Amino acid sequence: MWTALVIVVASVAATVGACLLFGRSYSHVQADDRDADSRGFLGAVISGLFIVALAFYVVIVWEENGTAEDNAASEAAAVADAYWQTGVMPQPQRDHIRSLLVSYPKLVADKEWPRLAFGEPDSGTTDVVNSLHAEILSLPSTPDQVKSARERALERLREITDLRRERLDQAGGLDSTGRLMLIGTLAGAVVMILFPLLIGFTARVRHVVQMGVSAAVLASVCVLCLGMTHPFSGVLRVQPEAFTSVTDELAGIPAEHDR
Repeated sequence: MWTALVIVVASVAATVGACLLFGRSYSHVQADDRDADSRGFLGAVISGLFIVALAFYVVIVWEENGTAEDNAASEAAAVADAYWQTGVMPQPQRDHIRSLLVSYPKLVADKEWPRLAFGEPDSGTTDVVNSLHAEILSLPSTPDQVKSARERALERLREITDLRRERLDQAGGLDSTGRLMLIGTLAGAVVMILFPLLIGFTARVRHVVQMGVSAAVLASVCVLCLGMTHPFSGVLRVQPEAFTSVTDELAGIPAEHDR
């Protein structure tokens, strides 16, 4: 919060200072509007390119965050479905598989989720997934009820593994297109401030105020954009609510449920 405020204030101060310092040298052209149309056209083009880059960037970030939320919900649902398959599994595998399925969403929410902001997995969560694979594969293929539960649990476990892998991939941050749009947005904001200064922005009070307000708005937009570069940190970070919810759901399932 304070960092963002400092950036905005510094941008406004630098812009106002530049207007006052360099704008005075253009005082002799205050009444000269022979090139006003061309300057206005170029300014509109720059503004249009900035808005396009910003729009694309916001859409990319919004879709990435939406995908992360949907994947988390699907992953948690797969955990719950796999747990329900344990009702017909023989002992002692049943209790062991259940304990692993209960611990998995807790580990994701408490241990792995904070590490996603740094693009890192949690080794304990990885161990639980590997143990689940081993335990479910060790189940007998008879009778038919156990075979069906074993196959269904393996399907859900493959789904959990794939969704977790995708979640870890997303923890790497923006893809190349997203980074390109972010660079375009930041560059466009800078050019929108530099362009009027370079073509002869005067030091009139109304001009200085206009540039100061523009700098504040553009700096705020840039700060927000930089805060949305990662789906698991920043302004729009995805929360592990799906995993905390499924933990409560598993706690409410009877220990000796039958399918």
